[in-house]
Amino acid sequence: MKKILIFSLIFSFTLIVFGQEVEEKKLTRKERRALHKQQQKELSEQMALVLSIAIDGKQWVLEANTLQNKRGSSVNVNSSLNFIAIEGEEAFVQLGSNTGMGQNGVGGVSVRGKVTKYEVKKNEKKGTYFITVYVTSALGSFDIRLDCNSDGQIANATVQGNSSRRVQYRGIIVPIPQSSVYKGTPVI
Repeated sequence: MKKILIFSLIFSFTLIVFGQEVEEKKLTRKERRALHKQQQKELSEQMALVLSIAIDGKQWVLEANTLQNKRGSSVNVNSSLNFIAIEGEEAFVQLGSNTGMGQNGVGGVSVRGKVTKYEVKKNEKKGTYFITVYVTSALGSFDIRLDCNSDGQIANATVQGNSSRRVQYRGIIVPIPQSSVYKGTPVI
């Protein structure tokens, strides 16, 4: 039901935008700017609604474009291979690389685990989210602490295991149907 709602919202907004593009040719530059600003605002509001549904339904993916280790070293990465996915009561965390093959088939490591705790705090004034997820897996337990803006276009997550190892993911959050990630073979 939620997937149908998400797709219908996106489809209806697409029709509105295409319909307004024809009218833009008759407008002055100032009017076009005001119209564009209004469209961006409406798009952001709809994206915020879709993100809210995805987070509440535990059906989202953080597609990382940057990874950072505990010492602060950052590297740009492929977002389809480096992600954190929450699908109901299951979590999937993956690190991957385009340069080589690893035990997961995508040059890194993939971990599938069970979500033991899922807690969402929303700042109603700013529209931001802070999500805490505890996961148990074949590699042990780890926690994910994520914060993002209201439409999911700026998201940061820290994954920390039992040891002092920690990886920070930076990217965007999208609902699972809109995600373009490639899952490797998880550690069993």
